[in-house]
Amino acid sequence: MVLLLICVLSGSYAPITEYPDGGGLVINEIMIDPLYSSTTAAGQWIELYNNSGSWINLSGWRIENQSGQTIEFSTILVPPQGYVLIGASSIEEENGGYTPQAVWSGFSLSPTGSLLLEDQRLESQEFLSWNSSWDIQPGASLERVNPGWSANDRDSWQHSLYAYGNGDLGTPGEKNSVFSDGFGQNTWAFIKAFVH
Repeated sequence: MVLLLICVLSGSYAPITEYPDGGGLVINEIMIDPLYSSTTAAGQWIELYNNSGSWINLSGWRIENQSGQTIEFSTILVPPQGYVLIGASSIEEENGGYTPQAVWSGFSLSPTGSLLLEDQRLESQEFLSWNSSWDIQPGASLERVNPGWSANDRDSWQHSLYAYGNGDLGTPGEKNSVFSDGFGQNTWAFIKAFVH
């Protein structure tokens, strides 16, 4: 068993960072460049997923982007394996046809950017950074292939395959269209299965 783990570690390509990936609450899907909303900004959203077996209260949690803009949460209770959608607009005619549980103000997503998720103690829970090499496709969200996989690894993300609302591709508030629980595509998930 030890020999197997050593071999996997030597072939791992996922970066090990100070941010724990695939914990209780994770960044699961992001819509950066919608096409079927009144404006790009109005149709942007972030989906969080509770990857734990316990309820999570978002009171005091926050998300920070690459510009230092933040979303600060009040009380939102997220059930085990439950989703929370945060977006720029609650008006479906403007946002492309989804229903957020919270609406942000003074916050936006950029084609080259980052998101830092912090808990109520302001401890970093997850970090995600993307750039032009991620091939952000207009009208398609980025879905995390598995919520236990490294957030800051491009191979953990793929473009959504399913349409929602007015025609953009994404699965806001639902299981990701590209979900996979296989170990072969992400060595870091395989390592974590043995560590936990």
